[in-house]
Amino acid sequence: MENQNWKRIFFALYTGQFFSLLSSAAVQFSIIWWLTDTTGSPLLLALAGVAGFLPQALVGPLAGTIIDRHSRKMIMILADMIVALGSLLLFTSMYFSEPSIVLVILVLVVRSLATAFHMPAMQASVPLLAPEKHLTKVAGWGQMVSSVSNIAGPAVGMSLLAVSSLEWVLLFDVLGAVIACSVLLFIHIPRVPRTTEEVSSSFIGEMKEGYHVIVKHRLLLRLTIVMTVVAVLYIPIGTYFPLMVRNHFAKGVVEAGIVEIAFAIGLIVGASLLGVLGDRFDKIKTMAAGMMLMGVALFISGLLSPSIFYVFVVLSCLVGLSGPLFSAPFYAYIQSEIEPHLLGRVFSFVTSLSLLATPIGLGLAGVFTELTSVAALFTITGVLISLNAVMAMKLK
Repeated sequence: MENQNWKRIFFALYTGQFFSLLSSAAVQFSIIWWLTDTTGSPLLLALAGVAGFLPQALVGPLAGTIIDRHSRKMIMILADMIVALGSLLLFTSMYFSEPSIVLVILVLVVRSLATAFHMPAMQASVPLLAPEKHLTKVAGWGQMVSSVSNIAGPAVGMSLLAVSSLEWVLLFDVLGAVIACSVLLFIHIPRVPRTTEEVSSSFIGEMKEGYHVIVKHRLLLRLTIVMTVVAVLYIPIGTYFPLMVRNHFAKGVVEAGIVEIAFAIGLIVGASLLGVLGDRFDKIKTMAAGMMLMGVALFISGLLSPSIFYVFVVLSCLVGLSGPLFSAPFYAYIQSEIEPHLLGRVFSFVTSLSLLATPIGLGLAGVFTELTSVAALFTITGVLISLNAVMAMKLK
């Protein structure tokens, strides 16, 4: 019997998570800006970037096993509260004494570690609350909440910094965590029963089990490889949009802002489409269509004449729109194919692969752009992502 209240549950859940994600995005932006303004050191900014993603990537498989062993609801609450405590500690330090760069980096590490537990626990909870036939729709809702918060977060952080200082932005993060945790307290997320074999198995054994589940599921393994390759290609592109605007189109900061807004609008539209229509289409075909749309848009972008900048704005919107079309169905596919008691480990493994792909992609893109041009990077990336779309379409 389908739970008729599942939409209300997700409305409440995603409302709470929106405040948590919004405040986290605001603080993340504010910390990076504070480091930039205070030190101006590229090396320190690179260290902050590594502190933000590397701990999450390394701890992922370990976190997934813990998630599958314990209450996913409590893990999400604890992760949010640990982030809040880190922000509160940094607030106290900055309010009463000179701010410490070392402490700021440590707080970024703590935030990354907490995210390693929070996001997989959230994804692993979805199939316990939503009917299987609506998983793609729910994934679209989640993408929309994430997209809006990631877009609005830096704007909120910038606004708060304009009228106050970093320590008061940190308190906003505490407020966001309290709201998210308060909502979670009133939501019942079922615990997945563990078999006698699982209770008696070792921690390392359960970690290996999550890896073996992906390897044995041939289609999921192939999709994971395709998605990891796309991550290597796609993630650096976001960094190079401003460079494309400046170097290829010879435009300034206003035009770079217009491109970022167009990309953000595309993200929201793509997530909204999935939220309304996601359940009507085959997941793998939707993934392939999203990749193909992105590939074609990037390919054309690299071939554009510098005189037709506003065509690039439209194409940037299409690139943003395509992202949710291939990522949300992938998460929904995992949720529908993998047993609930294994989801934490599987999602953590997949997330770790994507995060580890980030520095590889950035390094390759940097070298390629130095040797050629940023326009050539867009063109070749479009070709390679389109080839991945063809591969995804043929997977069985």
